[in-house]
Order: sequence, then structure tokens, then C-alpha cells
Amino acid sequence: MVGNNIAAGGLAGIGTVVNYFFNFPVGLTVFILNLPIVLWGMTIKGKRYVFTTVFVVAVYSTIVDAFAFLPCLSEDKIVAVVCGGILYGVSSYFSIRAGISTGGTDLLAKLLITKFKTITVGQMMMMIDGSIVVLAICVYRNIGAGIYAILAIAVAAIVTDKLNSGFNKACVFYIFANKNLDKISNAILADMERGATLLDGEGLYSHEDKKILFVVIKPSEVPRLKAVVHRYDRTAFVIQSSATEIIGLGFESTNLTSTIHDDDDVED
Repeated sequence: MVGNNIAAGGLAGIGTVVNYFFNFPVGLTVFILNLPIVLWGMTIKGKRYVFTTVFVVAVYSTIVDAFAFLPCLSEDKIVAVVCGGILYGVSSYFSIRAGISTGGTDLLAKLLITKFKTITVGQMMMMIDGSIVVLAICVYRNIGAGIYAILAIAVAAIVTDKLNSGFNKACVFYIFANKNLDKISNAILADMERGATLLDGEGLYSHEDKKILFVVIKPSEVPRLKAVVHRYDRTAFVIQSSATEIIGLGFESTNLTSTIHDDDDVED
């Protein structure tokens, strides 16, 4: 990012601009800019939170400046946007899982909304990062610098959201069978080795009681389930939707979902 003059929002974006003009270390700039924000956070978040954040920011700043001597791996800005955005997104994901803050504009946004209560955190972050992108456009006198910065922010956000929501996709089926519902259920349980839940419903037009079969399966199992329903009831009404992530037996283990380390005395 720095080697390609991409100020992708945040305090690192400001550090990139400062480095471009004054050759001042990016990591040190980020650390200095973080100090007043973190100290302000002490009044709201507490001393322990502040000390942890200062430590994280110090490690981050040290690593950035320690590797500043390395040559830029690519002068292709698209490559820098994609690779830099992915790395930033992955690191943000691990920060969230560990329940720590890296300071910067995300913390600043959370602090500012205590003063501007009509604005959400997301809106505040967009305003702050947007201002930094505009600063980069003005400083570099190149609108392309702003476009690349926006793309880098977008890539990082997509990667972070993707990792947080999980890759364990699944398909949800609601099956309204007119006949042979028991055969469909047995085939799902025995042949597909998947669980199912029978729900009670009522048709508002006919006022007839309905039995609805609720099934969650993996995407690769969709053709088999459709074949089962078609085999036993060609007139069945089927609703299929996507689930971002499924946690539990047969899918993802629940111990992979922790994002914040709670106190040790929390019972299982």
C-alpha cells in the first residue's frame, strides 16, 4: 500500500500520505495519532482496554516500520489493492476473534458517536475514512488515488465480513408436501442421513392444517433432496433459501464460533 501510494482509509492512510511528503515512518505516525484516541477511550472503555490497545498498536507500528526497508513487491496498483486488502481483512478478522482493538478510526468512530448520537458507527467510519480518501486525492492531485483507496477498503471489508460470517454455507428447505410426507422424511433420515424438523402450519385461504418439513443440507446435497421430493410427491411446494453459516452437528463445530474471550469462570 505504501509503496504504491494507496491511502486506504484509517490512520494508516494518513501515515501513507505523511510518508509520501516527509518520509516519516508510517508505523510511528500511526502510533502517535492513536495516542490521543486511545487516551480518550480510557474514559469510556477503561484502563485495561486502553493498555491492551496501546500494546496492539505498538506491535503493529513496530512491524510496519521494521519491514519498511523491503522493496515494494509489485508496482501494479490493482495487485496492491487486492493483496493489501486481503491481508488487512484477514488481520481485522483475527483482531475481532481475539476481542481486541487496533485503535484507529474504528475506535475513533465508536467514541465520536457518544457525542453524535444520531449517527451510527458505520456511518461515522464512512465519514472518517471518506475524509481520508478525499485528503489523498487532494494531496496526490490524482482522482485515481482515491479510487484505488476505495477499492482497497472494499476488498478489506469483504474479506473481513466473509471470514466473520463463515464459509460453511448451507441450503434451507421448506417442503409443503401434499402426499407421502412420511416417505420423504424417511428418505431424508435414512438415505441422506440428514435431520429434519416437522412444523405445524395452517393455510390462510383453505384453513387446512399443514405439515411443513424443515431441512438444512449442504449445497452438494441439493440435487439429492430435490430428487427425493420429486420421487414421492411431484406436486409438492418447495421453498429453497441460502444460509450464510450453519453451526452444530453435521456442519461447523460450535467451538469455532467464539469471537470474544469471555471470563474463564463462564460455565460450558
